[in-house]
Amino acid sequence: MINRKYPSALAAVLAASALMAASHGAMAAVICNNTPISIPNNIDGVYINFVTGTTGTSSGAVPGFDFDPYAGGADGMNFYFGGGADANNGAVFDGTIYPVLANGTVIGAASTFALGTADTTMTAWRAGTTGFLGVRFTNEATSAANFGWVNLTTTAGTGFPATVNSYCYDNTGADIMAGTTPVSLQSFSVD
Repeated sequence: MINRKYPSALAAVLAASALMAASHGAMAAVICNNTPISIPNNIDGVYINFVTGTTGTSSGAVPGFDFDPYAGGADGMNFYFGGGADANNGAVFDGTIYPVLANGTVIGAASTFALGTADTTMTAWRAGTTGFLGVRFTNEATSAANFGWVNLTTTAGTGFPATVNSYCYDNTGADIMAGTTPVSLQSFSVD
């Protein structure tokens, strides 16, 4: 007698298909870009569309941009999220500043977001740091609010020179932890 885990070949195929679909969906949820982007020290900065990965030095060159880090004159680094064009856009705000988030900080529906910057709100980023900025934006492919993070390196004084090291977002609209990347982007070694 043959001992079978599944009573029929059809059941085995259905089980395998369900596993494949579940695995694909889990991998597709977190989208990342690990290509460093230099932030120009000027009033335009760099416009970034998280969904398409497009960058440029004007909003017209990057339709649907989600984030624009730029130099606000002598005062230094500022963030622009598209103004009143999209109420979903913004960054995690603690009521006083845009904080530098630690790895593992949850960014999501329970977070407080703001989209305007002023000298006092940017102090943590102008101090010179490498850390995470929590963001919320409308995903133009799904029309849903998505949560993500941007890993930035800034320099003490004005925040410049500055670099966007990477960014990730969850395209399902679920919360995300700062620093979360899909398994496919993680480094492994065999000992």
